[in-house]
Amino acid sequence: MSYYKDLNVYQRAYKVAIDFHRYLEKNGGSYSTDETNQLKGLARDIIGNIAESTSQRTPKAKRFFIFKALDCINRLLIDLDFLHDIQRLPDDYHRNFYDEYEICAKILYKLNKSILEKSKEPAKEEAVAAAAA
Repeated sequence: MSYYKDLNVYQRAYKVAIDFHRYLEKNGGSYSTDETNQLKGLARDIIGNIAESTSQRTPKAKRFFIFKALDCINRLLIDLDFLHDIQRLPDDYHRNFYDEYEICAKILYKLNKSILEKSKEPAKEEAVAAAAA
């Protein structure tokens, strides 16, 4: 079962990774092989970490992989800004890729918060039950 494929954030991140990969393939002459490989790798790592988070049993492990995906997104956002600022990434591509990855980051932050809140609920209920006893 591929639960991760049902996640909106995975679908978004996957689509933008494909679009980004295609952009880099088409415009590869503007980038060194190392840059291209690094950028493609970050895009793949984002979706890989999202998928990995869904196979984890504990909330802590799930959140670990969500944070890894967020780290990759933040690094990619920095690289997008840098490439744009040195005029190697046109405005429209920068805006599009940046906006999509920023949306993915916001969704991941909400997912992380949801996992954290759910993991605390039983502890709160147990504390209330213990106090009542």
